[in-house]
Amino acid sequence: MRLALGFAVAAAVVVVAVVLGRGRGDGDTTRAVAPTGTSASGTPLPAPGPLDAAPPVIGQPAPDFALRSTDGELRRLSDLRGKVVLVNFWATWCAPCKKELPDLQALYDERRADGLEVLTINVEEDAADARAFFDARGLTLPLLLDSAGTVYDQYRLQGLPDSFFVDREGKIATLQFGYLTAEKMRERLAQAGLPPP
Repeated sequence: MRLALGFAVAAAVVVVAVVLGRGRGDGDTTRAVAPTGTSASGTPLPAPGPLDAAPPVIGQPAPDFALRSTDGELRRLSDLRGKVVLVNFWATWCAPCKKELPDLQALYDERRADGLEVLTINVEEDAADARAFFDARGLTLPLLLDSAGTVYDQYRLQGLPDSFFVDREGKIATLQFGYLTAEKMRERLAQAGLPPP
């Protein structure tokens, strides 16, 4: 009985990881973890990229990463504990992303004071192109660069846009594969602990 229960639990974990943690389809489920360096003061600094190899699973800690912004600042997801974080993957060629980003901006402007943080992650594009795209649309959201696509791979993604909603404890509360309307963004944020004002 206990053995059968163990197999059932293991099968359920595999199903959740496959359904919620999709890869690019190359069959490789291993994910490199970025090495760390040290600052001039000797403080450990992560290299840009994945900081763990965990798949994204609802109810579990969000896979940690560190990426540079277009301003050169290194941002680490786990440093945002205590805030509700919307992590959005996008690219300049992605038509749904063009529709979605202005709504993300409006929501960020409206709810930032309530503890909302938004991280927009540009996937595998040149920093200047990503910055020009934002500037042309008046977007001021935090813009991070996943130039090698390593965090995209870490999150097991296959398309764009995709969004993850991380609660104040750093766990994935819900997610969205594909385009999000403003209404759906608000619903997902409520699920992550940021109810309407």
